[in-house]
Amino acid sequence: MSTKTLRKRISLVAVTALTAGVISVVSAPVASANIAGSTNAVTTSGTFNVAVAASTTGAASATASASTAANTSKSLGLVYKDASSTTAQTATMLSTGVLALYAGNTTATKTSVTASAGKFSSATQVASDAAGEVASDLKSVYWASTTNIAVLWTPGAVGTYTLQMYRQNSGTDTAPSASVPAGGTLTGQIIVTVVAASAGGTMSSVYTLCNTALSATAADGTDASGSTNLANGSTGFINFTIKDAYTSEIAAGDPLVATATNGAIVNISSTIGSATSSTSVSVSDNSATIAVGQGTANTAVTTTVTLTFKGTTVCSKTITIQGEVAKITVTPAATQTTGANSFTDTTYGVSGGNFRAQLFDAAGNLVVPLNGTARFAQVAATVDGASVTALAVSTAASALASSDATGLWPSVYSLGTVTCSSTAGEDTALNIAYQNPSGTSVVSNSFAARCAGLPYTYKASLDKASYKQGEVATLTVQFLDIKGNKAATASTGTAGTVTFNQMERVGGAPSAAKKTDINGVVTHTMTIGNSGTFTPGTYIGLVSYSDYNTFGAVQQVNYSITEAVATVTNADVLKSIVALIASINKQIQALQKLILKR
Repeated sequence: MSTKTLRKRISLVAVTALTAGVISVVSAPVASANIAGSTNAVTTSGTFNVAVAASTTGAASATASASTAANTSKSLGLVYKDASSTTAQTATMLSTGVLALYAGNTTATKTSVTASAGKFSSATQVASDAAGEVASDLKSVYWASTTNIAVLWTPGAVGTYTLQMYRQNSGTDTAPSASVPAGGTLTGQIIVTVVAASAGGTMSSVYTLCNTALSATAADGTDASGSTNLANGSTGFINFTIKDAYTSEIAAGDPLVATATNGAIVNISSTIGSATSSTSVSVSDNSATIAVGQGTANTAVTTTVTLTFKGTTVCSKTITIQGEVAKITVTPAATQTTGANSFTDTTYGVSGGNFRAQLFDAAGNLVVPLNGTARFAQVAATVDGASVTALAVSTAASALASSDATGLWPSVYSLGTVTCSSTAGEDTALNIAYQNPSGTSVVSNSFAARCAGLPYTYKASLDKASYKQGEVATLTVQFLDIKGNKAATASTGTAGTVTFNQMERVGGAPSAAKKTDINGVVTHTMTIGNSGTFTPGTYIGLVSYSDYNTFGAVQQVNYSITEAVATVTNADVLKSIVALIASINKQIQALQKLILKR
């Protein structure tokens, strides 16, 4: 990528300049970009411009061009110019340089340009190419009536200067004049930092860009989501652009060296190609990509890639490329209904879900399955056929991280479905397998799956018979199928009514149907005597799920509540002992006085 092309790119910058051998930083507008060395802007009415085109003859030139074309003036020694064109402009130039300035007016207008120091020369105007009136101190120039104008300005010394343009915006303005150049309306201002030597060509860590990415593209300085943890066989990408203090890409020619740890392969190129080394060297392009690959196929690697430019570290990035699957962990999640071969968990909005599976490589990295569910299979020998007749992974995991607070889904788990016969029962030693592209097959841990009928009736119980004020109670509602088995995982149909005196359900009264868990259970958590008037005693709690009261009955649960017993600390005991001893001492002293009197 050429320096000229990169300089046209817009980026957020601040201007860093060397003034009198000391680094100084000048704030620039957020929209700034270093446009020095690019093409001059078209002359437009009321704008105050710096010619960003560079002189190639060793001399600056000022030309008042027509407003329909880009101005042809050229500056000398300009190293930085921001992208703005009104009253918040900034520029940096060498003390040996000359700025070419130009401006435009739609109609003939009185115009002046002033400088805090330095000198103006070669003032022209487009109408007749006549000279403007330069003041005797050379710090201002005035055009009595003109459209487009141009002038050269020479600073002559290191420092910070202010250039301003005034014009008559309307007939009621106080127009600028030769004697009062700062009259009228201020329409343009440029803060110019003049330096003895350019900081161009020296790498700036502030403006140099480096980031991980999912492809070889232009660097933007921000690591792309998902670009540091990649699937087996993937190529990692680190995009970079080496820039100087003026946000310009440094011309190629000096050595770039990329090195990787832990045996990973790198190549300063858009592809890994035929690279086989953990080190790559390039001098051809300072805006490029480092491709990162596994040192050994199908083997996980976590590598830190470091890029240096002329021996100075540009950036370090850590990338993990997963290996092939080495382990499958399966967890039962829900009981299937007898006679069913599909399961929809509307609580979490996904299909499948009788069991959940996760894949890991040999290094313990979570792995996303390739080809969706196609590489999963049941281990047929472990399926008993009596109750559980088949297994299948119905939804494949698609991500390595999830923001789901429940942890039950969504994208980090592959969900599996159990197919059940009409007979309720449990298979306690099931397995699924996964085949890697290399041909190796991995078998999961053994897990259980259960088949049962839908909820038919229910029973309720508390975790204790008696509670103290301030404790927490757990109410368990066990749903059973028509044959008395723990019911399949399903909606309870109704929200249920839970009424327990002196207890308060956490989260308030249930307002929607709740799904039973893998054991056909719904639980409610309640606090004891935390609000309202507290009255100890013996009570009967009521639990009602109306959809099942035809075959079951409203559940009555007996319980008692007592006041919380005040706790006595060691400090309380010690305090009481000290008080008792003091009291005894007083009594002894009183007795001694009484004896002495006698």
